[in-house]
Amino acid sequence: MSWIGGVLVAIDQLGNALAGGNPDATISARTGYFSHVEETPLRPYWLAMERVINFTFLPIDGPDHCYNAYLADRDEMNEEGSDLMRALLGLLIILVCIPLSLVTRLYVLVFPSARYRG
Repeated sequence: MSWIGGVLVAIDQLGNALAGGNPDATISARTGYFSHVEETPLRPYWLAMERVINFTFLPIDGPDHCYNAYLADRDEMNEEGSDLMRALLGLLIILVCIPLSLVTRLYVLVFPSARYRG
């Protein structure tokens, strides 16, 4: 992983920890886990968050970013967190992913080789 990639993962893990999750797991992995693996009455929330995150990373990672993030880090424990922490997580996801989705789309325009090819 590149230096910038490591820094971005560390920021992602910090956001997950601030929102009541495992500090060694990413927001995407946590979302992928609760969207696809763990039976939870809150699955509709996790699926909504997954749609936002997957849309953001679609140009560079393809359609299953969150689930693939979980698979890459499935040894980590994931925690749903309290209602307050999930609200904070949702706010973080929305506030970060909306502008970041523009960045990922511009990035693949400037660097076409970075586009996900499936």
